[in-house]
Amino acid sequence: MSSVESESLTSTELAVEVRRNRRTALVALRGELDLVTVSKVAEVLTDLEPRRDGLRHIVLDLRGLTFIDVPGLRELITQNEFARSNRHNLAVVRGTPTIERALELTGVAEHLVLVDDPNDLVPPAPSS
Repeated sequence: MSSVESESLTSTELAVEVRRNRRTALVALRGELDLVTVSKVAEVLTDLEPRRDGLRHIVLDLRGLTFIDVPGLRELITQNEFARSNRHNLAVVRGTPTIERALELTGVAEHLVLVDDPNDLVPPAPSS
């Protein structure tokens, strides 16, 4: 039996939606990931509390981002390092061409597990 949780947290310029299913969480970002909003993403990801006997996989979906700056890029690296050191998985869904370009130009893309579609990694939500 699977359980799905969904919650939305909104900042002034960033919406964060979390969907959990068993040992996987999909975290979808919409809006701007910048100096003002980066702490909300850090808070949400920390609150997921990944651990060996619980949540093991986090999929961070960047397709809804319209902007990312240096603090946002640094948070992606920080979360990736945290995942590696705590032995859980972090995958990042590629964003728009603008977001993808920022990841490539800064070298951040080289440090992340990038995927094209979260559906390859996240079990589908139960139908209503």
